[in-house]
Amino acid sequence: MKQAAVVSLARKAAISAGVLFAARKLFSATGRRRKISLAKKTVLITGGSRGLGLALAQEFGSRGARIALCARDASELEQAAAKLRNGGIEAQPFVCDVTNSSAIEPLLDRVSEHFGGIDVLVNNAGSINVGPFNSFDHSEFERAMNLMFWAPVNLTLAMLPRFQKRGGGHIVNITSVGGRVSVPHLLPYSCAKFALVGFSTGLSAEAFSKGVHVLTAVPGLMRTGSYLNAEFTGKSKQEFAWFGLLGNLPGFSVAAEYAASSIRKALENGQQDLIISLPAKLLIALDALLPDLNRRLFAAVNQTLLPSAGDSDVAFGGESTQRGKPLNTNFGKLFQALTALGKQAALRLNE
Repeated sequence: MKQAAVVSLARKAAISAGVLFAARKLFSATGRRRKISLAKKTVLITGGSRGLGLALAQEFGSRGARIALCARDASELEQAAAKLRNGGIEAQPFVCDVTNSSAIEPLLDRVSEHFGGIDVLVNNAGSINVGPFNSFDHSEFERAMNLMFWAPVNLTLAMLPRFQKRGGGHIVNITSVGGRVSVPHLLPYSCAKFALVGFSTGLSAEAFSKGVHVLTAVPGLMRTGSYLNAEFTGKSKQEFAWFGLLGNLPGFSVAAEYAASSIRKALENGQQDLIISLPAKLLIALDALLPDLNRRLFAAVNQTLLPSAGDSDVAFGGESTQRGKPLNTNFGKLFQALTALGKQAALRLNE
C-alpha cells in the first residue's frame, strides 16, 4: 500500500509539474505576443475631458499615441485637447453621449475617418453618486448601468468587428475596487462596476483567440479631483466630507498620474488584469479570504462612521442631490488642507 501511495503521489507530482511547465510556456508566449508600443497608435478614451481620462490621455500621448477624446461637454473637451496639444500630443475632441447607443457607430466612424482607424479603446467614462441605499431610486441604478456598463458593452461590440478587420486591437476597461468589493453608500456605482468587471474578464478569455487584448483595470481611490463633481444624496454635506477625505488623503488614495502610468504599463506589457493601490489589493484579498468578516466590518463602519440612512419607512429615492463643488464651500481651513492634493489634481485634470 505504501509503495502504491508513493507511486500515486509521484504521478500527481509529475502531472502537476507538467501542467505548471505548460502554463508557464503558454503565459510567457502570450506575454511576448501581446506586448505593444503605443507610438503612432490611435487611442479612443471615453470620459477623456477630465479626471483619470485626461491623465490617461497625457500618459498615452507621452508615449507617442494619437488621442481621440470623447465626452459630452464640448467646451471641456476643447480645454482638454488644448492642454494636450500644448504638451506636444496629437489630440482631437469628439463630442458624444456614449449612453446613446445610436451614437456609437457614428462616433467610431468619425474617429476612424480622422485618424485612419482605432487601435485602443479605453472605456473610462463614469460618474459617482454617494449616499445611503434608501436615497436612491430605480433611475439612479439605471443611469449608472447605462454609463458604466451598457456604454462600454455597446462600444466594445461595435469595435470588435473593426478590430478583426484590422487584425487585432486592445480594449482597456476602467472598472474599480468598487466592482470587486461593494462598499456602503455607493450601491449604484458598485452595481455597474461589478457588471463591467464580469463583462471585461469574461471577454478577455473569449476575445484572446480573435487577436483582441482586453485589460481589466481595477483602481482603488484616486486623487483625480472628481470628488468635486460627484453627486451626493441623503445628508449631502456629511457624505461629501467622508468621501472627500478618503479620496484625497495619501495612504488611502493614489495620484491619478500614478494610476494612469500603471495602466499604460499594463497595456504595453499585455496584462489582462491590474489592481491599482495597496489598499485596494488588501481590501480585495480580505473580501476573498474572509467575506463574512468583511461584511461585518462594513456593517460596523456603516453604523458608526457613515451618515445614517434615515428612517426605515422613508420611501426610496426622491431626496435632493448636490454636487461636490458647492458643498466644498461649507468646509473650513482644516478640511481644505486635508483635501489640498485633490484640489491640485482638479486644477491639473480639468475637474
